[in-house]
Amino acid sequence: MLQFITKISDRYSVAEEARMAVEGGCRWIQLSAVSVEHNEGVLRDVAHSLVALCSENEAFMIIENDVDLVDELKVHGVFLRDGSRETVAEARERLGAHAVVGALCRSFEDVAALKGLDVDYVAVPVPDETISPASFYSGISVLMRNNAIDFHLVAMGDFPVGEMKNLLDAGCAGVAVSGAIADAEDPVAATRAILEVLIHD
Repeated sequence: MLQFITKISDRYSVAEEARMAVEGGCRWIQLSAVSVEHNEGVLRDVAHSLVALCSENEAFMIIENDVDLVDELKVHGVFLRDGSRETVAEARERLGAHAVVGALCRSFEDVAALKGLDVDYVAVPVPDETISPASFYSGISVLMRNNAIDFHLVAMGDFPVGEMKNLLDAGCAGVAVSGAIADAEDPVAATRAILEVLIHD
């Protein structure tokens, strides 16, 4: 599974980024609130354009943090950068059982704090550049398994394509990237290169 998280870019609009990721084969677009102006109307307008893109291409669409907008537009779900137990539980109650709910976690302790809640996936960034991503995720995956926590684990970060297979082998269900696609010389080709590894693992 490949998730593309929109970002601020000097070259492309958020809609253009998402379109190129979808053209490259990505079927999971996450609209990041920090990638658009801090204006509710602008966020809504961008979200509407992405809804159409994702609908036409049978792609999942996730909006960060804004549960109200997710509910209004009836997109697939929400990703919560405040991954606290209370925030996650409130989002699930508001959106219902059908919605996808993901949460940002920065450690296994954050993941464990959500145990027992209806969470679809946790996205975890590597905390330190000196740490091997594969070893980091393998450790979290083992701890989740040993503690009967069955959320999908998503590696969050702009990892080299050559590292992607190692992340899957470490127990990750997928990878969430941003600049690896949006900042690439050819975002469409970059998306295809990532998917070539993830799909043919």
